[in-house]
Amino acid sequence: MPKNPLCRFWAAGLIAVLCVACNFSQAAPTTILFPTPNLTMSKLFEVPTAGFGTTPAADGTGQIHPTATISPTAPDCTNRAQFVSETIPDLTSFLPGTVFLKTWTLKNIGTCTWGRGYALVFDHGERMGGPESIPFTASVPPGAVNTFAVNLTAPSAGGDYQGFWMLQTPQGTTFGIEPDGTKSFWVKIAVSTTPGCTPAAKRPDENGVFMEAVFTDAPPVLGANLATWMETKTYTVSQYVKGTTENGAKFSLQWDYDYLYLGVRITDDTFVQETSGGANLYLGDSVEILLDTDLEGDYCNAVMNADDYQLGISPGYLPAPSLQSPSAYLWYPSARKGPRTIDVFALLTSAPDAAGWMLEAKIPWSLFGVSPTEGKAFGFAFSVSDNDQYATTLQEGMISTSPNRTVPTNPTTWGTLQIIAKPVG
Repeated sequence: MPKNPLCRFWAAGLIAVLCVACNFSQAAPTTILFPTPNLTMSKLFEVPTAGFGTTPAADGTGQIHPTATISPTAPDCTNRAQFVSETIPDLTSFLPGTVFLKTWTLKNIGTCTWGRGYALVFDHGERMGGPESIPFTASVPPGAVNTFAVNLTAPSAGGDYQGFWMLQTPQGTTFGIEPDGTKSFWVKIAVSTTPGCTPAAKRPDENGVFMEAVFTDAPPVLGANLATWMETKTYTVSQYVKGTTENGAKFSLQWDYDYLYLGVRITDDTFVQETSGGANLYLGDSVEILLDTDLEGDYCNAVMNADDYQLGISPGYLPAPSLQSPSAYLWYPSARKGPRTIDVFALLTSAPDAAGWMLEAKIPWSLFGVSPTEGKAFGFAFSVSDNDQYATTLQEGMISTSPNRTVPTNPTTWGTLQIIAKPVG
């Protein structure tokens, strides 16, 4: 009986379907992962608030491993950050070469999502061995708080160091923190060459006796009566720190809200001051004030910086004052060095008080960048230079209040001065 062609067609189709089904049954099945009981679907796709900066990578750059999918950024969005917190407070002290981790926690208060193409970048100042940039590997959406980290190394020389950092968009535009998103954030450290140094409110006693300047509401008149206004607190300058000298000195300090007043009497058999003043005035009979205006802030810093002052005062050429008037010169901070105009009175003295010379000075607090407040303490050393060789410019010797003042550029060797209220009674 003839076979029905249509039946043959359907039979062939059925066989083909069965063959395909056999091939599918031999392929490895595709695994589909669903959230575990403690990870809901909403939690699974949530963008973490600290996706970058929480754990530095082993390569030491501070780059963070990816923790979230990067979200696209709208072309017309805004980039702004808000400072939240940081590690390594300003002027934290480190020994030279110390490796440390600096972090800043910032909040995204703009409308852009910070993601791939964004970077933490060094802006200016001291880079301290850090990279030029650290690319983002995770996303920080608007409203999220994120911690950024970078490994740095304390420089080899003592001093204060500050480096400024910002964030950067994929287009290379930098931005920072409030109020307008243009302010950089920074790291500021003090490198100390003094192992084991712990900041304190005063210098150790081995740096010289603790000194006080007394407040006055009746400022002394220069040249009127030195003995009278030196009666409150008088200190002896007796530590021989350089060369040879037979000089001795006593001095007193008073203050008001405008000036620091100095009165000093020096015993000196031979007075020689034949410089022209200026930066060389120390090569003759003269006095010097060292003042650290941020004693606790950079207590462990063994190198002078912008808040440390070295002021020299010359009495002039006293045998003939008309040939050379008293003068003052500021050596440090180096950015401000140069002659200074202050009120100075000086004259030669003789027996019975003692042969030598005396000097009074009225020094404006503004010269030191200080707004004085009762109880404030400073790093301080007072010194007297001596020259006994006529027709020369020479620093033969120096005496000081600090026995350790052998190098003026090391504030840790200075003593302490505190400005106090006028005694009652």
